[in-house]
Amino acid sequence: MGRGFVNWARSSLDGLRTSLWLVPLVMFLFGTGLAIIMLRLGGPDVAVGGRTASWLNSGNGADARNLLSTLLTAVISLAGIVFSVTVVSLSLAANAYGPRLIRTFRADRGTQLALGAFAMTIVYLLLVLRAIRGDAPADEVQDWAVAMGSLLALVCVLALVWFLQGVSSLIVADEVVRRVRGEFDKAIDKLPVLGDAGPDVGLELPADFEEQALGLRLPREGYVQSLDLDQILGWAEKHEAIVQLDFRPGDFVVDGDRKAFVYPPPADPDRARREIGRYIVSGQQRTPDQDLEFAIRHLVEVAVRALSPGINDPFTALAVIDRLRGGFARLAGKQLPLPGLVDRNGVLRVVRRVSDFPEIVDAGLDQIRQSASRMPSVLIHMLRAIAAVAEHLRTDEQRISLRNHARLIRAAGGETGDMSEDEDLEREYRRALAALESDRVASVRRPRSRS
Repeated sequence: MGRGFVNWARSSLDGLRTSLWLVPLVMFLFGTGLAIIMLRLGGPDVAVGGRTASWLNSGNGADARNLLSTLLTAVISLAGIVFSVTVVSLSLAANAYGPRLIRTFRADRGTQLALGAFAMTIVYLLLVLRAIRGDAPADEVQDWAVAMGSLLALVCVLALVWFLQGVSSLIVADEVVRRVRGEFDKAIDKLPVLGDAGPDVGLELPADFEEQALGLRLPREGYVQSLDLDQILGWAEKHEAIVQLDFRPGDFVVDGDRKAFVYPPPADPDRARREIGRYIVSGQQRTPDQDLEFAIRHLVEVAVRALSPGINDPFTALAVIDRLRGGFARLAGKQLPLPGLVDRNGVLRVVRRVSDFPEIVDAGLDQIRQSASRMPSVLIHMLRAIAAVAEHLRTDEQRISLRNHARLIRAAGGETGDMSEDEDLEREYRRALAALESDRVASVRRPRSRS
């Protein structure tokens, strides 16, 4: 039970990180505590550096309440502007870049802190205003609390400027693409360097595996968000079994799907289903926790929308291709997850579906190529990107995958009907093939400088 809760909490972390309520809620509670502390500090007789802080004097109770009431009204008005701009920016993001990219805007820490600053200031001013009596003499007014309210109001003004600056950059296409590519980079950074993950494990299943393996019903419907493979491997080793997972993080499964197979069949199938089900976490949406294609599909969505007839913005598609090129270059030097896992004795225990390099490249280039079949400039840029990635490739599988995509791009460009553009496309295609057929790995031949 405890382990299942940990897995659920780990998969839910992305939802908390991209929420607009967590940081404001924490700052709201902080504002409540701050108001209680400041109200206990007392009036203007509190000394600062041995001298009475007379500059803190807020007048009598009526003056202090008028000041706090004015500040509260102003901060609420500013908060209304912030909330309105947030809704408008989210609407623009959904229309221009796709509704799934709203999480990128929600995850912006600047937006969360700005909303939190207003929530904190509003609750602080409300509590302090309620605590100060209008008929209180000047020596009974909590001047420190009033001064802190004025300071927080000034902070809200700066937060508004900061927020508008952040929103203005967030709705720029290049910035959106850069932020989404950042999630792809985080997923790549978790992978070991190519050659450091140990030898590949053979997937020689028993001859009667398909006939004897028992399919276990998955416990819940939704997108698979994470798999605790260490626990599944430990379970298989304990029961001297082989577990085959016919799905991977990011796949949608239905309650009752038989996509987990155990060989030999367990004596108690219901117990095996419950135990293995604790290590499979699914939810209502995909998360980047273990899903390597998550960020790629977001980048592709931006490019496909930009290439649609209603928007017709090939420059955004070019920016996406550049970011994909950088991601593929980094991915070429990484060891992708292996489909087979062995126990401490080297016995195969877990077989799973994984994403290989060709599948990841397919996810990044297929839809863009199909949407850009009538845009030679985008196709030419894709071929140039393939040629640039070639020097980073390490395996024949990687080269064959990009070579196939180069051929598909040239075939898609044949529909333009423009002879001059066909010549440019053919020239870039030949350059891409030459780069892919080269034996260079890390060195690049640089053109000689003209004297």
